[in-house]
Amino acid sequence: MAGKTNTSATFFAQKKLLGKAHTSNLKTDGEELIGSNIQTATSLVFGEKIPLAPERTLYLLQSASNDDNATVEYIQFNLDVLTGTTYDANNTNPDGGAGSDPGESSQVSGPHTYKFRFPSDYTSSTSNPRAGNGFFNNNKLVHETLGAVQLVPPFFSQAAPNPYIVKIYQDDGGGGVGTEIPLLDNIDWNVDFYNGILFLQDYNASKIPAFARAFAYVGKMAEEVIASGSGNSGGGGSSSVSINRSKSLFDIDTRLTKGAAYTATGVNFSQSNHNTDLIDVFVNGQLLLSGSESDRASNNVDYTISGNNNITFSFDLEPDDRLTILTVSTGSETSVYNDAVTFNAGLSGSLTRLADGSSYLVAGNGITITTASNGSIEIASGDSANYVFNEYVGQGDGTNTLFTLDNTPTANRNVSIYVNGLLQMPATSITSAPFQDYSVTGSTIYFVTSSLPLEGSIVMANYTTNDSV
Repeated sequence: MAGKTNTSATFFAQKKLLGKAHTSNLKTDGEELIGSNIQTATSLVFGEKIPLAPERTLYLLQSASNDDNATVEYIQFNLDVLTGTTYDANNTNPDGGAGSDPGESSQVSGPHTYKFRFPSDYTSSTSNPRAGNGFFNNNKLVHETLGAVQLVPPFFSQAAPNPYIVKIYQDDGGGGVGTEIPLLDNIDWNVDFYNGILFLQDYNASKIPAFARAFAYVGKMAEEVIASGSGNSGGGGSSSVSINRSKSLFDIDTRLTKGAAYTATGVNFSQSNHNTDLIDVFVNGQLLLSGSESDRASNNVDYTISGNNNITFSFDLEPDDRLTILTVSTGSETSVYNDAVTFNAGLSGSLTRLADGSSYLVAGNGITITTASNGSIEIASGDSANYVFNEYVGQGDGTNTLFTLDNTPTANRNVSIYVNGLLQMPATSITSAPFQDYSVTGSTIYFVTSSLPLEGSIVMANYTTNDSV
């Protein structure tokens, strides 16, 4: 009867556990290029996209694309000896008895296993919104999180060199990062990416690992994604959506050369989860294009977000330039944009009917709704009217300036106000806090002049008298 050799069986199991396919007995795990994995529970499975070629920049949150949430972070871990793993491999054979193991080189007794530990200053070094949640904590051991913190294995990329290959380093003698111990070094080390455990086959007193740099997964697990997408499992609840927007203005006093980070005091991009879909940056009224640091360095985009409140531009900022930052805080609103919604009851046949036969789509003024037999929905506007209002602002009254539109909008959300091309921030009333620019009462526009001088400006209003869908 045919049977696999111990070498083949060992290589297959070992490479599988390391996230690699076994293609040859002549290849080490570090030389295998095809990835593999082991199935597990949804609470331990990555639920969001992993970038294929992230940059090895410490504590930079990165996503698969500009439209996705950040899911990986490059972290420098400390390596601590795992107690009970000190032995002389020369005197231990595979059966547990005395005698030389031909798989080990000549060596002395020493620790063979090390555990990954977050650095003591992690929460102050990172912009990870999960920092301090009990798992992504200062000095936390990765294996103690029971899978809540996992390293990203190399099978998520086929880039050369693979960014997800862990790098380990010796101490430089002063507590800092010293010489790297290469992946194929003859101490023959392996990393368990699930629990952050480093194993050395061959102990060498001149090559003691002290630090490791690796990507950790910081996104949602599959269980969390499924729960947020399915809504209320009982089918009888409801949810509300709140939108929290903020606007910050900065007047540049001194020249800032391109490539230098600008600190926007008071801004916290982590509240928008560093999602560029929820962040707009203007310079002198011009909306800028964001991207990765490599794109910025190549002048393919205008800026990149480099921290909780840092922006790095691909051009110089000059004195008297005005920087405007608009952000939307994350929460239930982002679930509307990014999460799928499933219904446990109440939707069958025509998508415009609820379980009791009533329509969940109600036509407003000038809107018609038609459903076809296949469940498709057509929404059309009737006599909708769109208007553009332009006015040159002369001498104001020193407190606020008002305009009366030719027609009254159906709702304030149907009005967009621009001053010299810069989109303004709506306020609930003329007495609202600074950095809110105007309010709408009927067909009258009131301006808060404390946030933007109006005299000599050109004001444009785009508005409609019917709701739009």
